[in-house]
Amino acid sequence: MKQPQLGKKILELRLSKGLTQTELAEKCNLSLRTIQRIESTEVTPRSYTLKLIFDTLSFDGFSSSNRSSSVNSKDSFSLKKDVVRNVLLLLIISLISIVIFKLFANYNTQSATEVKEIIQKNQSNIKKWVNKKQVDSVLTIYNDNACILNSVCGKVRIRNVIYDNIDKGYEIINYRILAISVSHTIAVEKYENIYTLKGNTHKQIGIIEWHFINGKWLIVNDMFRDN
Repeated sequence: MKQPQLGKKILELRLSKGLTQTELAEKCNLSLRTIQRIESTEVTPRSYTLKLIFDTLSFDGFSSSNRSSSVNSKDSFSLKKDVVRNVLLLLIISLISIVIFKLFANYNTQSATEVKEIIQKNQSNIKKWVNKKQVDSVLTIYNDNACILNSVCGKVRIRNVIYDNIDKGYEIINYRILAISVSHTIAVEKYENIYTLKGNTHKQIGIIEWHFINGKWLIVNDMFRDN
């Protein structure tokens, strides 16, 4: 498997495990930047790195594809069929698990509409808390290992960033959710944020990754840029 299919496959496996890029990097003892570059197809990882990531994600396609370079064409074809069969089996198991979950835990299942309403309420509260300088309340919406821009991770560092911005006059004027996509325990939100900082008004465009953790929707990653 080569890039860009390789990066997309790792992204798919990571999301199916409910892991953030930071969590995967920690489990593999790799840098966050390495995971980002692989998933964004900027680089093709070395065999050792690829095996480490696939082992962590419980995916056995690596060993088969790696051996294919040293066997004859007949054996190579057989190995490729094994990989396809394993992937199909994984997909079938995933589909069966989803069906079973919906049948036996339907009362706990939230519709996409309900999830969107929860996220909208959370963002409304965040705006209120930020403007009232209630930073600890804001942090209740973040997962313990949440990241901002993939560089500021953990509630302690996020708290410091928020306080630093508040000291500079940061205030949210208008927060608008542009779109929300929901997939079981993961939701991705695109937003527009108009705020003031040091007396100047700015507009920010960002994407937030939400995960359903211990019965709550929490922010695990916030990526944004000034527009």
